[in-house]
Formats: sequence, structure tokens, C-alpha cells
Amino acid sequence: MTESKQSIAARLLLRSGVSLQLFGLVWGLIIPLTPFPKLGLTAHIQSMAQGTMVLGAGLLLEQPNLLNLSALELKIVSWGFCLVWASIAAQCFNAFWGTNQILPIAAAAAGATGAEPWKEQIITQTLHIAGFGLMGSFAVLVRALFKEQNAKKTN
Repeated sequence: MTESKQSIAARLLLRSGVSLQLFGLVWGLIIPLTPFPKLGLTAHIQSMAQGTMVLGAGLLLEQPNLLNLSALELKIVSWGFCLVWASIAAQCFNAFWGTNQILPIAAAAAGATGAEPWKEQIITQTLHIAGFGLMGSFAVLVRALFKEQNAKKTN
């Protein structure tokens, strides 16, 4: 029996989510070595939280009775959740760079006064792209969940 594309995508997300959790735990050991440990803590917390979120999405995809995504929807969901890695990487770099434009509250708490414009741009663009990717992923999941619910009501 061949495995469905949705099941393959689910396994990808499950692996990614568990890996994000492991990365977050290991990154926790590195935080004291960074110039801006409070920004390092942000990366740690985000890795742990987003790892849980990606795990949840993977578990949701493992339930074909709840939703059945098209190939395009699976690509949007998979890519959107995989962009979490870029977001975490940017936040890890930020623990060394101390940018302050995209996360001003965290930067102020960390005492970060800003970085070179190219560093600010990398962090800002990466977090924007990852954020929009996640929004797209959740939009697809919400639409699919409600579409399935409405389809069951009409049957």
C-alpha cells in the first residue's frame, strides 16, 4: 500500500517539530555565551513553542478524517511550517547581533541598541517571510477544517 502525500507531509512536520524541540533544548545551553542572552532566550522559547506548534500540525495532518488537503495545500502547509527554522535561525543570530528594529520590546529588555543595517534587514525580512508563511499555513488548515465540517453537515 502506498503512503498518501498527506501522511508523508505529516511525518515531515512531526520530525521537524521534534527536531525544533531538541534544538531549543541544546540552544538553551548556548544562551549564556551570547552577547544578548535575553534575545537568546527568545530564540529558545520560540524554538520550544513553535516546535510544539509544528508537532500539532503534523498530528492534525495524520487525521485524514478531519481534513484532506490537496497537493497545493500540502505544499503551502509544509513550506509554511518549515519556515519556522528560518525564524529560529534569525533569532539565534540576533542573540549575537542585537538588532532592535523588528523586536523592539525584546531588544529593549536585552539592552540591544541595534546592529548594522544589513543585519537589521536580514532579521526583519526573515521574520516577515516566516510569519507570512505561517499565516498561510494556518489559513489553509482553518479553511480545510471548516470545509470538512460543512461538508459533513450537508451529508
